Amino acid sequence: MSFAEVKNINGSPALVIDGKTFPPMAMTVRFNKPDYIRRLGEAGLRVFFLMTNTDWLRPGKDYTDENGVPCHEPSGLEAFVKNAEVLLSQVPDAYIIVRIGLHPPVDWMEENPDELITYQDGSHEPSILSSEVHRDNIPGMYSFASDKWKAAAGKALKEFCDAIDRLPFAHRVIGYFLAAGGTSEWYPVNAICDRAKNKYGDFSPAFLKSYGNFLRKRYGTEEKLRRAWKREDASFDAPIIPNVEEQYHIHMEEGVLDAMKYYESAERIIGKNIDINAKKPTNLGVFLNMEDYAYVADFYDALHEATAEAIVHFAALLKARYTGKVVGAFYGSYGCTDYYNSTTATATLTILDSGKVDFLAAPGVYNNREPGGCVAQREMQDSFRLRGQMFVAEEDSRTHLEDAFYRDAMGLYDTRDSIITLKRDFARVLCEDIYAWWFDQHAEGGRYQHEEIYRLFARQKEIGEFAYSLNRVKNDEIALIYDQESCHTVSAYTNMMMLDYYRTSDLHRIGAPVDYYFHNDLEREDMPDYKLYIMMNLFRLTDAEREAVLQKARKNGAVVLWLYAPGFLNPDAEHIMDNANIENLIGMHVGRIDRTCSPRFKITDLGHPAVRYAVEDRRYGYIDRDVHSNVWLENVLAPAYMTPGFYIDDPGAHILGTYCELGLPAYAIREMDGWTSVYCAPQILRSELIASLAEYAGCHLYNTQDDVIYANANFVTIHASCKGKHTIRFKEVCSPYEVYQKRYYGHNITELAIDMRLGDTLMFSLQGEC
Repeated sequence: MSFAEVKNINGSPALVIDGKTFPPMAMTVRFNKPDYIRRLGEAGLRVFFLMTNTDWLRPGKDYTDENGVPCHEPSGLEAFVKNAEVLLSQVPDAYIIVRIGLHPPVDWMEENPDELITYQDGSHEPSILSSEVHRDNIPGMYSFASDKWKAAAGKALKEFCDAIDRLPFAHRVIGYFLAAGGTSEWYPVNAICDRAKNKYGDFSPAFLKSYGNFLRKRYGTEEKLRRAWKREDASFDAPIIPNVEEQYHIHMEEGVLDAMKYYESAERIIGKNIDINAKKPTNLGVFLNMEDYAYVADFYDALHEATAEAIVHFAALLKARYTGKVVGAFYGSYGCTDYYNSTTATATLTILDSGKVDFLAAPGVYNNREPGGCVAQREMQDSFRLRGQMFVAEEDSRTHLEDAFYRDAMGLYDTRDSIITLKRDFARVLCEDIYAWWFDQHAEGGRYQHEEIYRLFARQKEIGEFAYSLNRVKNDEIALIYDQESCHTVSAYTNMMMLDYYRTSDLHRIGAPVDYYFHNDLEREDMPDYKLYIMMNLFRLTDAEREAVLQKARKNGAVVLWLYAPGFLNPDAEHIMDNANIENLIGMHVGRIDRTCSPRFKITDLGHPAVRYAVEDRRYGYIDRDVHSNVWLENVLAPAYMTPGFYIDDPGAHILGTYCELGLPAYAIREMDGWTSVYCAPQILRSELIASLAEYAGCHLYNTQDDVIYANANFVTIHASCKGKHTIRFKEVCSPYEVYQKRYYGHNITELAIDMRLGDTLMFSLQGEC
């Protein structure tokens, strides 16, 4: 049998099979076109994910179609064997990771209504559950907390493994990728809270049991639970499910945005009543009222935890059965997701720290993928690296071979468009040191069926092998710090804007590489030190977590950028929601504006080195770029606003920027004891201001022209944002070798100026020819 593992190779995790390292890329594809599979193999692809179902879900059947023709629907195992035989006939030395669906069959769901998501009236919501290899009309969505489902699916998984282990090509199977929920990505296809129907859940016995166990783990005693919730009726055995009104903060922007849209014309619309500052006791602006409604956040935390625990459950079955097979799953979407109903955001560390999973995966977000843009990721991949695990990007990168709809939506019209974006996305994988597979979603296969793409893949295999032979220890200087525990304390749009759209719009345009962590890792001894920390959404921090953050900042005299409301929520404080909680963290006195206001500000001290690249008279504090979806074809950004707003009210702080409309300080810097605190009171700080801070902190900038830059110690990649001359400044003297053109762009240089078209992608090796 083959032996596969995720192992540290030259300083970073890698997939290793029988002692040989396999750098990115892998492939997920249909197997209807043997010649296509052969060409992919000839291009160097060796690791293939095969999508299939258990025989429990698809036992196979014979039937007669509407024309009286006898037909056969293959079982899950039959379909797998057929696809595997096609693959191995064309690529005999291919390795297989089984992408296995764990969905229950429809008749099981009909027979087990207590295992389905249940609403307050006892009902279930019929829906369509589909993956790439199945589609069913279901009576309701099964709960990931269901022990009965886990037992039945675990039995089906065991039987599938038994059958695979008896196959003549069993030695080519190196792992399993666990799939469940909508599109295999572990989200329920029904909303937990359906506001349109005034239905909310989950009241299923399966989830209520899981919820109670979650609360026992979090609070220990019911006395502590009641004190935290301020509810005498709080209990572990009958935990409170928040109703629609109690979840108001999740969608509170709707009233604000309605006012922004109709403010001018409201008095001319019959029945129109606008209150831009509408309030309810359940929220303080975009924040959940954590003083009195903490159980709303706990409820959603428990839902996401239940999904994570289900993944750990199945992974543990496989790890107990096998030595030498890798196990992964989809989980952890901090972009292009519903942070509440999708249940796959806030328990990533539960899975990683279980030690049962080798990798987690997610597609890149679907915004701004066309040439000149970037495919932002959904996870905090460097938290994976610390634990010796891999984040795997599902690179469902489109090409000009799509249908007319997606060719236009993605801006991919010809071969050049495909090649430059495939180069860009591969460079991100290699420079950020993650793993990935190309994903051909075409029903018959063919997304990459083109001579130039085959040649590109073959060259990328060579580049990847060269890259993995080098020192892969990261030495980046900027770290973005996220907080999964804060997600359920703020509105859905606040999460989307800060964790998703911002990552798409600005964070790859700083001109320097960025590493991504959960704040929990700041207290780890093995987490590297950085010169600049960007504290993205650290709204909810305990006393111990605050001290860990500050100790890390003091360790090497770092510059720390705080956004919006850092530490505003402190469950250990006498006043859980208080400005003082922010002040004690950032070292500046702040004021609060408890109404809807504008976040826009201008830089008022253009001479300060911390704002070196600021643009005079540009309005900051919001995303002012075009951010649009390439799939759902909409501009996703809402008008800019804050509610509440914050400002700096501290004579000891150096004011760098002032709100345009409010006239109050919005952006400030203050030298602390051994570190530098920088506070941006709005939610967003544009790329050139972060670049300015990075240089102020002593970080190296490769580029200051708004281009997409991917870099590490061995490679620098530039993806041009416009036509014209573009400059790269290297960290030290080097001889940059363009890996696709196979030529040097100079010798012993520190700076390079190149004429480029929009979307051109150049990837330079700093370690010689490859």
